Amino acid sequence: MSKFLQTLAAHLDQASLLGQKLRGIAVYCRTGIRFAAVGHHAKVRGSSCITLGEKVKIGDFCWVEAVTSYGGKRYHPTLVIGDGVAMSDLTHISCIERIQIGNGCLLGSKIYIGDHHHGNTTDIDQILHVAPADRPLVGAQEIIIGEMTWIGDGVVILPGTRIGRCSVVGANSVVRVQEDRPALIAGVPARVIRYLDSVG
Repeated sequence: MSKFLQTLAAHLDQASLLGQKLRGIAVYCRTGIRFAAVGHHAKVRGSSCITLGEKVKIGDFCWVEAVTSYGGKRYHPTLVIGDGVAMSDLTHISCIERIQIGNGCLLGSKIYIGDHHHGNTTDIDQILHVAPADRPLVGAQEIIIGEMTWIGDGVVILPGTRIGRCSVVGANSVVRVQEDRPALIAGVPARVIRYLDSVG
């Protein structure tokens, strides 16, 4: 790479970082929530129910939402995101009950974390006659993600999940486990492949 291209690339990187910081300031002015960096087209909703740690970064097209009302029903969510959490592009977090993401977690791209469902599969009349977006939000259960956990790209984390600190969740896993120990978790449905706090 020529010196000119290297210099241009360095300037573009600096401009991109500045843009992320400026978008973080804009989100703070609008919501009162202070992100260290915010990607393009990110959405933050329900800020009064979100507790944010320091130096939290979110990527492009992220959607972080504490849902306070839907379909005429009121909710009282608690969404807690710890210090130093980094979310890559296209991550969607949707909370009507409680979601807690511990300090230092790294979230890959195209992740969904939701503590509820749109309707249920046991109400046949609802399935056949009500559009999914018009169904009530049901099945709310707390989600806890322990500190310093790494969640790979494409992961779906379902209601009732508890992941121990310092865990690794493999890409494209669909997770509903309850685990307190550090673990490698992967699969559809996800399971503990091995524990990370022991040898062998």
